Amino acid sequence: MSGFAPVVPAPASTPPPAVADSSVTGSDPMQYALSNHTHASKVRKIRAQCLADGTLAWTYSTPFDNGVVPIVIAVAEVSPGITDVVNVQISGTPTATGCNLRLNRTQQSVVALLGLTILSVPASPGVQWIHAVAIAP
Repeated sequence: MSGFAPVVPAPASTPPPAVADSSVTGSDPMQYALSNHTHASKVRKIRAQCLADGTLAWTYSTPFDNGVVPIVIAVAEVSPGITDVVNVQISGTPTATGCNLRLNRTQQSVVALLGLTILSVPASPGVQWIHAVAIAP
């Protein structure tokens, strides 16, 4: 077999595409990904404590692409024994670099005679853990 030289694929010179909602099969048979390659995530996540006033300014560890407005979902981690209603809201519009969260805590009391649950004046939020994810749409 003189004159025949096998064609050997070369490693890709750029990082692989970011993770997508649906997969795509590669089309370049002459490139391969090195075994220690990574894919960029479409999700940022955090578990952090809010300030005593209930606010948390979250700057993502890695910003999204410029102009991306991520979908943000957040919940509060409440200590055992707390019967208050605790919610987390997004303050303003999330950006590609971060968002602001606010924890709200409302006292809950039960009127035993009538069997009613009444939500009353807001309680001081205090320092609570917040779990949040930001997802590129």
